[in-house]
Amino acid sequence: MTDSPEIDFEHLNRYVGGDADLTREVFGLFRNQVEMWGRGLTADADDDMWANVTHSLKGSATAVGAVGLAEACEKAEALIGDDRRPGAREVAVENLEHRIAQVLSEIVRWEYQDDMRRLRSSD
Repeated sequence: MTDSPEIDFEHLNRYVGGDADLTREVFGLFRNQVEMWGRGLTADADDDMWANVTHSLKGSATAVGAVGLAEACEKAEALIGDDRRPGAREVAVENLEHRIAQVLSEIVRWEYQDDMRRLRSSD
């Protein structure tokens, strides 16, 4: 269960040691972070809120090995002050929401595969 376009499971496994229960816990934490910080992901947020949200999402993405999402967050994080170009945040929000959805889908896929593996091993 390490072939994923959205999650670098090799990265994740360095921290969880291949422990499926710990992986589930990390994924749960990621979901909570996305839910909490995602509410503040609005193009019209002030610079402090924007920087806090994108930075926090970047950290959560990095923790689960969602490298593409983390990179997108890093780019979005820079859209403050003089670097806040018209329309750039709107595009960043759409991109981040899309990438978050992809990562969450990948998590659901992993959880399903893990559930099936557990069912087969309990027979």
